[in-house]
Amino acid sequence: MSTLAQLLQTLCPNGVPYKPLGEVADISKGEQFNKRDMKDEGTYPVINGGKEPSGYAEVFNREADTITISQGGASAGYVNWMKTPFWMGAHCYSILPHEDLLPRYAFHFLKYREEQLMKCQYGAGIPALAKSTLSSLPIPLPPLAIQREVVRILDLFTELTAELTAELTAELTARQKQYAFYRDLLLSFDEEKVEWKTLEEVFVMRNGYT
Repeated sequence: MSTLAQLLQTLCPNGVPYKPLGEVADISKGEQFNKRDMKDEGTYPVINGGKEPSGYAEVFNREADTITISQGGASAGYVNWMKTPFWMGAHCYSILPHEDLLPRYAFHFLKYREEQLMKCQYGAGIPALAKSTLSSLPIPLPPLAIQREVVRILDLFTELTAELTAELTAELTARQKQYAFYRDLLLSFDEEKVEWKTLEEVFVMRNGYT
């Protein structure tokens, strides 16, 4: 039996209770940061409704290790974990769990529900995610020991996935360079020793049907 299964059997023999997220965490929006004061590079990212920073600033209003959820725009409902201090803009929510809810556990659960949250967007113009939607979202609340074990397992998978992605990206880049090298080598001919023809001379070319 796994450690998690043992903990569940010991600490939650009758199941795990659910509570609305708004009862176990503080949900708040940020403050507008003037776009003309942002920089393309800087110390602290400015986080708003998109998946990427809106820009950078030299001030911050939220600490590192904070859960953010996009409030407005096409990415409303996107869940992120900020590893550094940052400026939280007006189109972003922060989730600050209470003592009985571990931040990383809450993050993993909200990331699991991300697709559901994005489907809750409303508004015909700029999509948005209502705070009430987040506040009423049921979240399982097992004892902290179980939350820690869930976090340990999921963080391990996250780290392994990141390592494999980096390795595969490096491998793909190397293979692309290798392909380009041999393509150029094999398809580079001496014009004086090889007969060259136009495509019209060696292909039958026709227009497609409309």
